[in-house]
Amino acid sequence: MSYIPLQSRGVIVLYGPDTRDFLQGIITNDINKLDSQKAIYSLLLSPQGKYLYDFFLIKHGKHILLECENTYLQQIIEKLDLLKTYLRVKIKDVSALYKVGVLFNTEHPSVIEVADTGIQPASHTGITPSLPNSSVTRWNDIAFQDPRHKSLGMRVIHKDEIKEPVGDFAQYEKVRIQNLVPDGAKDMVQNSSFPLQYLIDKVNGISFNKGCYIGQEVVNRMSRQETFRRKLYLVEGNSVLPTIGTKVMNENNEEVGELRSSVDNIGLALLNTGKSHSSLYADGVKISAC
Repeated sequence: MSYIPLQSRGVIVLYGPDTRDFLQGIITNDINKLDSQKAIYSLLLSPQGKYLYDFFLIKHGKHILLECENTYLQQIIEKLDLLKTYLRVKIKDVSALYKVGVLFNTEHPSVIEVADTGIQPASHTGITPSLPNSSVTRWNDIAFQDPRHKSLGMRVIHKDEIKEPVGDFAQYEKVRIQNLVPDGAKDMVQNSSFPLQYLIDKVNGISFNKGCYIGQEVVNRMSRQETFRRKLYLVEGNSVLPTIGTKVMNENNEEVGELRSSVDNIGLALLNTGKSHSSLYADGVKISAC
């Protein structure tokens, strides 16, 4: 097992008697899931149903922690302050107090699990996480299985150092990509990307049963479509893939889509579902869509 620091992530704390009702009315996921699990993954959308921000919401006593990309942290605080109006909700940046990381088993990335009674490895691993001061239960409230996919290990929000060897972030990213898990800040475009085209419902980021939230009508309408004009695919190249945003062309020299995040020769691409995916190329690199 290894520890991968996520230095690009920050933490916001929300508290006050109206916090859960406030979040329930604006996010794509169901805040009530925190009654039975430690964390949820969710998005905040524009009224037109397009991506603005994605984040994790973590139950921490009477507070809710919001773990997000540092790039958007202040934007998120300003947006939440604007939306909460008269509600009794306090919002504070606590990134200076916390670090964010992932406990990740590079050999068996899907075996780390978090139970409500503490941090536990799957029974067949024989590994016990070496968390600070050997205190497993101390970290129970701020350590959680990544709700998007079990292979992504256990996320940890912590103050003290984690006494595990530092892992390979590229390996972690490769596992994320191979499992078709988009990274909102990398793969999606603010005020442009539709979450269902990026398979956010497949990574437990959307509840279709929770009631109203910002952008819900568009999400529900798209969910009734049999096919999308564009959709996220896993792609593999015959050499290292070019950068995010590189156009993908097909054998008919038609623009089919564009690359998103990648590691070495595997990546994600948003492709037009109505055009041929045979003999795809991106900046001279031959790729195939899986």
